[in-house]
Amino acid sequence: MNFKLELERHYPYSITDVWEGITTNEGISDWLLDSNNFKAEVGHRFDLTCVNDDGNLDVYRCQVLEIDPPTRMLWSWVLSGKESEGLTEVEFRLKSTDTGTTVTLIHRGDRDKATIDRFKSGWPYKLDRLAETVAKRAKSKQ
Repeated sequence: MNFKLELERHYPYSITDVWEGITTNEGISDWLLDSNNFKAEVGHRFDLTCVNDDGNLDVYRCQVLEIDPPTRMLWSWVLSGKESEGLTEVEFRLKSTDTGTTVTLIHRGDRDKATIDRFKSGWPYKLDRLAETVAKRAKSKQ
């Protein structure tokens, strides 16, 4: 089933602060999933990990497909063991505004309904966590 999930959030922080939140290991690990090998470079492959509801480790295999700092980044995204289902893509678009930064997250691809429903419930929570991460990082710079 093809899907396109598009979410938008506004953060009262500079585009640079938000960009750092989504393009550093520390930032990604704080708001999204554990990462220890992310690099904001086209072609770079990286893993994101988390313990799932069953207590097992999930590993998401990703690759940076496109990057245009500080306004856009595109990743491939697939759960390890599900590669035969094909890749999905996660895109981050950032736009500076008079009051901060607007982030649009787009996740698209082809998955079963249960997986799409998990994406629909998970991404809003993760974007709320991004706000907390960016706030902490901005405060630590003061």
